[in-house]
Amino acid sequence: MADWLLVHPPLLGPAVLRPLADELRARGLSVAAPDLRGTVTTAGGWPARWIEAAAAGRAEVVVGFSGAGPTLPGIAAAVGARRVVWLDAPMPARSGATLPSAEVRALVAPLVHGDRISEWTTWWGPGALAEMVADPVLRGAIEAEGHELPADFYDVAVPLPTAWPEDGARYVQLSQAYDADAAEAAARGWPVAGGSGGNHLDVVTEPPRIADLLG
Repeated sequence: MADWLLVHPPLLGPAVLRPLADELRARGLSVAAPDLRGTVTTAGGWPARWIEAAAAGRAEVVVGFSGAGPTLPGIAAAVGARRVVWLDAPMPARSGATLPSAEVRALVAPLVHGDRISEWTTWWGPGALAEMVADPVLRGAIEAEGHELPADFYDVAVPLPTAWPEDGARYVQLSQAYDADAAEAAARGWPVAGGSGGNHLDVVTEPPRIADLLG
C-alpha cells in the first residue's frame, strides 16, 4: 500500500509529477505514480478504465494534477483514501457527472486535427514549454511522454461515485487559470492553499514548495 498516489492529467504522462514524487519519497513517504496514458487512446469509457488503472493498489492520500481533477472522487473511493488533493485541477461536479467546461472545449476545438487533439506540449507555441520548465532534462522527459487524445475526448462525462471521502478533500492552487476552481473548493468548505501568483508547471520546477502545500 502506498502512502500517496499521484495522478497525472490525461494530456500528459507521469513525468510531470516525477519531481514531486521524488520530493515526497525524500521525506520518507511511499509514492505511486502510475502511467495511465494507455487508458485514453479511445474516448468511450475512458473514465472507468482510467480509474481502474489508477486504483490498482491502496493509498492513504490521492493527489491529482490538472485535468485529472474530475476523476479523483472515483479514484479515492476505489483505493480507500482518507485524503484527496486537487492540485491546480478542475473541480468535479457536486453530483451526477462532470463535463469539461465550455472554456476548455473552446480552447481544444482549434487544436483538433483529423481524429486527434494535438499534444499539450505544442499548444502554447515554440519555446513556451522551455519558459515554463527551463531544465532540459525535466522538459525532455515531459515532451517524450507527449501524446494525442481522441478528438471526442471532451465529449465524455466523468461520473461521480455515490460515496467518496469529501471530508478529506483539499485544494492547492498554483496559477491564475484555476481561480474559479479554487473559489468553488472554498465555497464547498474545503481547505484551500497556494494562490494565483505562480505557474501551472510549478509542480515540476518547485517540488519542495508544492509538497509543503499538499499539507
